[in-house]
Amino acid sequence: MFDKDKIISKLIGNLFDTQTGEYITVAELKTIDKNGLKETTNINTALVSPSLINKIKSSHVNPYVNLSGAYYREGYKYKPSFSLYLSKSSGLSKAEPLVVSWCSGNHSTFMVDQGFLSAFKLSPRLLDSEILWDDLKEPEYDVVKIKPLSEYKFPTYSDAYVKIKKDYLETYLAYRKKVAVQIFTIKRDIAIDEEISTLLKNKKHFIEEFNQLEIRISRFDNKKDTARLEINGFKLLLENSGNNEKEETVAGHYWKGIDGLVTEWRARHEMPFEYVYVSDKVLAVYETDEDYEVHPLSGSVSYRNQWAVTHCDRVGKNAIKIEIKKLYEGNGYTVIDYWNKFSIHPSEIIEGENIAGKAERLTRKFFLFGRILTNLFNGLLELNYLAKDLISLDEERVEYTGWSGFSEFNAIAQHVDLKYFSKEQFISRCKKLYIILGENLKEKPLRKIVDMLGFPASDTEKLRSIKLLELIIAYIIVADESGLHPLTNKEIIVGRVLENKNFNPLLKLSAMNSIRQLDAHKTNDSKARLNKALTDLGVQPNSISNNYANTCWQIYDSLDEMFVRLNVLFSNYAATFY
Repeated sequence: MFDKDKIISKLIGNLFDTQTGEYITVAELKTIDKNGLKETTNINTALVSPSLINKIKSSHVNPYVNLSGAYYREGYKYKPSFSLYLSKSSGLSKAEPLVVSWCSGNHSTFMVDQGFLSAFKLSPRLLDSEILWDDLKEPEYDVVKIKPLSEYKFPTYSDAYVKIKKDYLETYLAYRKKVAVQIFTIKRDIAIDEEISTLLKNKKHFIEEFNQLEIRISRFDNKKDTARLEINGFKLLLENSGNNEKEETVAGHYWKGIDGLVTEWRARHEMPFEYVYVSDKVLAVYETDEDYEVHPLSGSVSYRNQWAVTHCDRVGKNAIKIEIKKLYEGNGYTVIDYWNKFSIHPSEIIEGENIAGKAERLTRKFFLFGRILTNLFNGLLELNYLAKDLISLDEERVEYTGWSGFSEFNAIAQHVDLKYFSKEQFISRCKKLYIILGENLKEKPLRKIVDMLGFPASDTEKLRSIKLLELIIAYIIVADESGLHPLTNKEIIVGRVLENKNFNPLLKLSAMNSIRQLDAHKTNDSKARLNKALTDLGVQPNSISNNYANTCWQIYDSLDEMFVRLNVLFSNYAATFY
């Protein structure tokens, strides 16, 4: 039995299915192979007033963008214009395209309209064959994906497209008070089977127009068994977006410790020198992304040149204090929304020194250690070293450029979640501590000092930086305690150092080295090795339940105390000797 509607429905397929997923394809040109036959799809999207939808004629729509001619002629002024033809009705004969396009030879080029890009202040990012547009002020990446160039090589078009994130398209339509109408032309070669023969009825053409599409089937003169199917039509995109009307609400936030809703107007005009507090957990997402610049000592964060949360101070062990007026003056609601999620009441602030403060204090002690050590041996051995020659780090440069650009410091100043800091996180933090305090020690100058003090090469040739430094420290301890002259009694001092196997002035740094190796060398005795290292650092292993946050605090203090003792030793000895 002949069922025309069923045949046409089969030809249309899922053409009118709603697009699912994060992106909406608003323009596309491509040719694919379908059952050994070619199918070319050409799509664009027009922005029209909702009242004009019922006047669109499916037999009239054309996804090709009409351009005004660009040429010179006396009395003619070129004015660039782009339009789509949807019907002869006013407002539809020159409808606004969301994507402009043009052809040059066998090249077709697509580009999303500049109005859309500028509405969200999007920035381009170039890949090999795509242009991605990012909303850096949020930040939201890949808002628009464009593969701009389609190349025609008979009989196929290479794929070109414009895809937009659904929520951005919805917002833009709401701004414009428009609806998005996708218009399409699909051309497909089809086999002339019994059903198609029935539709053609021995004629060369079959044409029928429906509400939203027109179907054309044409016979080929030179192909008996194949016909050309052409489907022209349109459909609404985002039909269920609430007619593009966004409910207007008073945007604001509730902050713990502040009465009432804080709106932008209230923050900027009624709340000078008032402060809110957030947990330093807010920093977690920024600390792991190098696109953000985190200032751990203040808790402020900036993102490229797009936004910055400034006028901050670290308070207690776990909080950041922010001037609320400044927060609302310089940032979008997406940023403020995120920080608001970490709002805490002032009573939730835990008294004590925050981890960034401890990290700075420890690092400054290490800087001082480098200076004192260098000055002592420059004087003793007539050397000409700078502190950075021994400890790698350039304190003067750090102070000049700022601590936020000091990557090794930032790594050890990252926040520690007091409620839960896992063993794995603790080991990772120990690795970062060892990088700044252990790996930065330079073997070559330390070996030169050891050699000049008279230690036999047979005893030192296999030693690395830490063990070489331990010999140097032990040498000063023996000289200081014995009263032996460090230059005229070298042989005696060296002998005593090598005899005493209990000298371990860098025990805590060695313990850090042991902990960092646990991650790479897991063995059956890993727990015992960890417990020994913790004990060497002054931490009782049984005091740790399953949260290493307090342990982290303790080892910063323990390492700090180690460098304080060494700095006092070297300073006092230098004062006595000189």
